Amino acid sequence: MTNISTYSPQPNRKKMVFGCGLSRTGNKSLGRALKILGYNQIKYPESIDELGTVYDAAVDITVIAWLDELDTKFPDAKWILTVREMEQWLKSCESWFNRSLDHYSPEKQLYMLEIRRQVYGTEQFSREIWQDVYRCNFDRVVTKFSGGEDRLLIFNICQGESWSKLCKFLGKTIPDTPFPRIV
Repeated sequence: MTNISTYSPQPNRKKMVFGCGLSRTGNKSLGRALKILGYNQIKYPESIDELGTVYDAAVDITVIAWLDELDTKFPDAKWILTVREMEQWLKSCESWFNRSLDHYSPEKQLYMLEIRRQVYGTEQFSREIWQDVYRCNFDRVVTKFSGGEDRLLIFNICQGESWSKLCKFLGKTIPDTPFPRIV
C-alpha cells in the first residue's frame, strides 16, 4: 500500500496539478501544455510516492484511480477535468481501446490493464459502460470539488479551449507558443 501522508510543499515549489479526465479527452495535450508551463509532468505514474517529489503534475487515468488518495495527500492541488463531446469521445475510445498493447513491455501491459479495470470496470471497450463511466467520473469530480472552483478547472481542449483558460486557472503567463494539440 502506498503511503499517502499529507504533502508539505516547499517554499517556492509549484502546487501539484492533476489532470483527472478520462482517456481520449485531451490528456496528452494537457500534459504537454503543463510541461511547456514548467511542470515536471508524468503520464501514468506507477506510484503515488513519485508525485510531489520527482513530479509536480500528473495526468490520465491513474489520477482517476487514485483521486481520493491524491486529494488527501495534496490538499492544495489544482485539478483539471478534461472533457469531450460524448459521441466524439466514444468513437475515439472504441478505436483506441481496441488496439493492441503489444508495443508496451509485459509489465506495463499488466499495469495498464489493471488501471483500466479500476477506472472502467473492464479491460475492453464497451459503449454502454464507457458512457456510464464518463458521466460518473464527471459527476464525481465536480461533486468532490464543488465549492472549490479555485481548485477545479473543467477544460475542453477538443472544443478549442487553450492557454488563456489554463493559464488563468494556474496563475501562469500565456506562453508564446501554440497550444499543443496531440491526437
